[in-house]
Amino acid sequence: MKSFFKYILAFMFVLLIVACTPADETPIDEEPIEEEPVQYTVNFDSKGGSAVAAQTVDEDGKATKPADPTKEGFTFVHWYLDNEDLAFDFNQPITADITLSASWEEIEEEEPIEEPTNEEKIQADIDALEQTLYVDYRTLALSTKGSVNGSTIKWTIQSKYIASNGIILPVLPSDDIDLETEVVAEFTLGQTKVNYAFPVQLYRVSEVVLTEERDVPFTNVTTEYDVPSGDLTLLFEEGGSVPYVRVVDFFNLLRGFIDPELDITFETDETSLFIQYFYYDEEEDYTYDLNITIDAVTNTFTTPDPGFYWAYVYSTSTNYGRHITYVRDHEGAYFNSGDDLVYDLTPFNMDVVMYEGEVVVPYYIANQLFAGSSYYNVYYNYDGLYGIYALPSSGTDEYRAIRNSSVNNTSVPKDLAIHSFNFLAFAMDNFYGLKDIMNVDTYYELLFSKKNQLLTTTARDYETALFELINKSIDEPHTSYGYPGYYNRASYAGPQLTALGQMGPRGQSFYNDGLYATDDAIAAKWGITGSGWAAYDPKRPLYWFLDAAKTSVVLSLDDFNTSDIQESATWDQSIVNGIIKQNVENYLPQLSGGNKYFFYNQSNLEDNIMELLVKGLTESDVDDYKLALQGVGFEASAVGFSKVDGDKKYNVSVKYDATYKLAYLGFYVEDIETANGAPLTATIMDLIIDDSAVYMEMQLELITSLAPDLESIILDISWNTGGNVGALYRVVGFITDQPFSVSSIDGDTGGESTSYVKIEGVPTYAHLNWGLLITKTSFSAANSLATIFQDNQLGPIIGVQSGGGASSITPILLPNGTAFTMSSNNINAYRTGAGTEEDPYVYHSNEFGIVPTHPVSMNQIYDNTILLGILAEVYS
Repeated sequence: MKSFFKYILAFMFVLLIVACTPADETPIDEEPIEEEPVQYTVNFDSKGGSAVAAQTVDEDGKATKPADPTKEGFTFVHWYLDNEDLAFDFNQPITADITLSASWEEIEEEEPIEEPTNEEKIQADIDALEQTLYVDYRTLALSTKGSVNGSTIKWTIQSKYIASNGIILPVLPSDDIDLETEVVAEFTLGQTKVNYAFPVQLYRVSEVVLTEERDVPFTNVTTEYDVPSGDLTLLFEEGGSVPYVRVVDFFNLLRGFIDPELDITFETDETSLFIQYFYYDEEEDYTYDLNITIDAVTNTFTTPDPGFYWAYVYSTSTNYGRHITYVRDHEGAYFNSGDDLVYDLTPFNMDVVMYEGEVVVPYYIANQLFAGSSYYNVYYNYDGLYGIYALPSSGTDEYRAIRNSSVNNTSVPKDLAIHSFNFLAFAMDNFYGLKDIMNVDTYYELLFSKKNQLLTTTARDYETALFELINKSIDEPHTSYGYPGYYNRASYAGPQLTALGQMGPRGQSFYNDGLYATDDAIAAKWGITGSGWAAYDPKRPLYWFLDAAKTSVVLSLDDFNTSDIQESATWDQSIVNGIIKQNVENYLPQLSGGNKYFFYNQSNLEDNIMELLVKGLTESDVDDYKLALQGVGFEASAVGFSKVDGDKKYNVSVKYDATYKLAYLGFYVEDIETANGAPLTATIMDLIIDDSAVYMEMQLELITSLAPDLESIILDISWNTGGNVGALYRVVGFITDQPFSVSSIDGDTGGESTSYVKIEGVPTYAHLNWGLLITKTSFSAANSLATIFQDNQLGPIIGVQSGGGASSITPILLPNGTAFTMSSNNINAYRTGAGTEEDPYVYHSNEFGIVPTHPVSMNQIYDNTILLGILAEVYS
């Protein structure tokens, strides 16, 4: 206080002096008085840490935060003034001497960090996989790498219901197993392996609940049946891909394939559908009551007469039964109907469903039962439904129509993959005619062994799997791959048979001991070079005489073919108009003067085409007809002759074959604006070969004209792999004018029958001695001809045991769109026994061929001397 007062006095004194100084006096300069600043000391107590120097700070100044001291075993926290928990603020003005103390935190000794073991890393991958193993109740995500540490995972699956890609099949109703199972994963990381069993819950099918409807357009793309276009409602489960259809709707769609004049009745109750119609058989003068019950409780289709499935079928455009009649009252005829026919869906995890009071079934079940077994199929490819006949050939309009889809080149839905698997088992167990012959109880066993290949969502992989199943596992020539499903690319033709190694033992034998051996024998006889694939279609003579006197001849027949033909003794304008689909009487002159006319209907979806072969005309008659064409306005054109009338062009081609003494006329009408090229491409020889009855008629007339002393004919089917049964029967009509027996076994019901067939309307050569030449190549219908020769004693059977093939074939369409053909339940057979109680009839399948009455080795199969010797032995 004294010092402050002294300053005040001094200041006042200065002011006084200044104020008293005269204005004209110069002030006297004086030295200022400097005062010492007030300072304070800031001490640092490191509390046992390294020393920190004290700081001198001017009053109201700030201390400088020193470098942190160090202390062994401790970590410096902060400086504090009074409260250790409160760090000193070095921005605080210093107004007194202070001591700051150090706050320390003892360092805890840390455990050393250890790298996790491989076992621990694998456990982390196991834990992660447990959380993601199930995609849904029918799919496991069977990863091959751990998601956390990258372990390599290898799976072992014991259950037959789980495929290697994780798809889980529903357990079959007949399989009483624990639904709790497991899949074992072997995890590998470095040199460490750990096995871990993941629990898996299997499942049984649940009730089908249909919630979605979709109207799908239908187009008929075959000329064999005239079925009107329209729509069909398909039903689906929520988010599902498996189509279902009302049975009544499907029947209504098929009018045109089903006889439109037939009165079919439908009666539905709470759990079933009863379908009935009456079929009148003119030959028997008997009316059959045909019916079926479809039961949604038992999931069955039951009929007392399997005729229900075919008697309603309308006639095809092609008359496959031309010239064929059945002698119903023949004394040797026999018929055992077998058991009621029952198709049960339950063993195959499929259901008959009641939906809004109507019976609904899986779509492809309806197609197979009510259409497909008669060769007409309604193919579903997601975008549309298409009526097709048999399996359309690649490049046809039918084939292109069914193969193009908006789901081309996409994955097959899992529910459809599972449904296709079960449907394949259903088809093989119910429609494969060789199931019992091959001693198979169910084909599920085979399919389960191939489940890793068949249960795939990759369409192309499925085709490969089915192709291998058919060729290596089924391994019989009547069962063959057709074409890929609609989830493949439209341009993909499917796997191709290019090497014998793709087939099983029977398939390889059919080539090595059959086709190739026959090729080699032909080459040795006629000098054709090459064998195997190089000579797959050898050209031996259509006929050759065995002796200089031409008393014996061999006639080659390499196929059994049927063309869409109508026959007449004269020109028939109604047939012409029917083929062309309009009255062309005023445009096309009649070709008259012949004694037999073969009208070929060669129409397709785009063009109505008639081709005609006429017997009994000369080349001069054909020249006269050309003049007649010109007389009514036809002019020479690229096809032969053409005439324009309005927007139509009428086209005629006329030829003559001097060898067979046949006149030819081809005729079609085209719209000038939409013309797409001349469709008349067949030669006269093409038309002859395209129908076996026409071929036999023309060849036999030619042969007998060249050999008036002919006594014997050997029909050579050594390179005949089969064909149409109707064509086969007509060929027999040239050999015998008597009814001949045909025996069969019904694989559906176990029924057995022998019918007698009479061929009328073809020239007969029964007065000649006949023989049959067979090899292992003689398959299917050729094998059936050998059976007919044997049972009816038509002549010696010469050569080696035929190749077999008892069944007719049936097309099978799978729900994923893949198609194949297989041996059907219509099994050709031969009969032994007298039909008495002591010696009852016994029926034997001819699946594995007919043994010749006169064996001849393949290297002598075409030897003239040997063949003549057999004829002499039999007919002398």
